[in-house]
Amino acid sequence: MPISNTKRRNRIRAAAFAGILAAATLSTVGNAGAEGNPTGRDEYDYSTYLNPERCADQSEEFRFRFYFNSNYGGAWTNIGHPMHDLTVMHIGGSGGGDVPLTYCDKGKGAGKVVGNNSASAYNWYRGYCATVFYNSWYRGATDRIYPNNGMNLSATYNNNKSIDFDAC
Repeated sequence: MPISNTKRRNRIRAAAFAGILAAATLSTVGNAGAEGNPTGRDEYDYSTYLNPERCADQSEEFRFRFYFNSNYGGAWTNIGHPMHDLTVMHIGGSGGGDVPLTYCDKGKGAGKVVGNNSASAYNWYRGYCATVFYNSWYRGATDRIYPNNGMNLSATYNNNKSIDFDAC
């Protein structure tokens, strides 16, 4: 029994629509979970200080987090690139100057300085390790945090001044 032209057009439309839906789904899935690259040096601290990702509950660009308390408790802040001094950030601009990186307004420690004031940290990056340093400019004792891992800081407990990232 031959198929009518109306049925043929409906089948073609349905197939075309299914193809469009599949392409849209694949493009969305392909971009989902695409993390930023934290190893790039950033010249300006204001790109972290003024970025809303710093205090977002989840971020693809800022996937490292310092916590005020041990065991991932209290206030926190997200980091997305190396920072040579967590206590002196140059933010520039009209309201510029040097300011410390502070914890977001979420829990005990909110508003306090992150540098020399962190008890734990978590690294959500999948392909990058984070190294927390005791001193500014990436010097001194370190705590190394591997991808998708966290820890109570030990060598840098409440003495964390800088952070760097590398592919590991």
